[in-house]
Order: sequence, then C-alpha cells, then structure tokens
Amino acid sequence: MLRSGPSILLGMMVGMSTLSGGAALAEVAECDPATMNCSPLVVCVEATGEILRGASFGLDAGPFAAASTSGVICEGSWRRGFLGIGLAEFACSDGRSGTSAFTWFEPESGTAVGSGRFSTGEEARFWAGNNLERYFREVAPEERQRMACSPGDMLLS
Repeated sequence: MLRSGPSILLGMMVGMSTLSGGAALAEVAECDPATMNCSPLVVCVEATGEILRGASFGLDAGPFAAASTSGVICEGSWRRGFLGIGLAEFACSDGRSGTSAFTWFEPESGTAVGSGRFSTGEEARFWAGNNLERYFREVAPEERQRMACSPGDMLLS
C-alpha cells in the first residue's frame, strides 16, 4: 500500500465494511503488501492496553478489519478526507463502535499515525503501514513511554 505514499496509509481506517467476522479475519490473514493494496494495522486502547491487529485495504478508501487476542473483531471502512486526513468509522463484535482519524504520516517508515474513540469513551491510538517494526524501533523514547501498549506486544502476530 505504500506505492502511492501517504494517501494510501492515511485513508486506512474509515467506514463500515460488509465483511462478516470470519471473512474479516480471512482478509487480514491474506494481506500481502507486495501483491495487494493493503497495510498492516495495529490499535492500542489506551485505558486497558487492549491490542487489535489487522489490515486495511485500498488506496483512497476501503475496508479494514482488526482482531484482539480475546476474539473481539472490529471492522470498518476508511476514506481520505480533506487535506489527506484519513477518516474511519468502525463497529466491533462486542458492541462497541467508533471513529478515528489518521492525522500524521511519518515518511521515514511510511507509517500513518492516528487516534480515535470508541462509543464507550475509550481512547485508542492507531498505526498503519508496511514497516511498523521500523517505526516502533525508531520512535522517540518519550513517545514510547506514553504508549499504553508495548511496541513489542503490538507487533507480535
């Protein structure tokens, strides 16, 4: 998905997909950035440390899906909005829903960074890109200390 720069990643988290939970996980498992317009996605729920991992699809808009280790599946769609900001809406299998926005693109690693809020009021941080390991390895130490989820845990597949 990095083929067209920030526009691909910034649009990663918007809208509701029509995927069922099983199909969403299959789509996530089949994300191959070398042959598909997709990027790995990781979400950290700040208050609880819950981590969701998945993928987003498309260049300027598309579906995304992410799952937690506890089995919660969140699905949605994204679109590129004004000034390239990625906007998303999503719903989860546990009844939560929410919105997010990718407002920053880190060009060295090709990572889109954003934040959002669940319907329960929980705040979350989102990262999407094909080189998340590099992003988390090179992120400033003070930023890493502010993260509720450890980068090592977020990158485990």
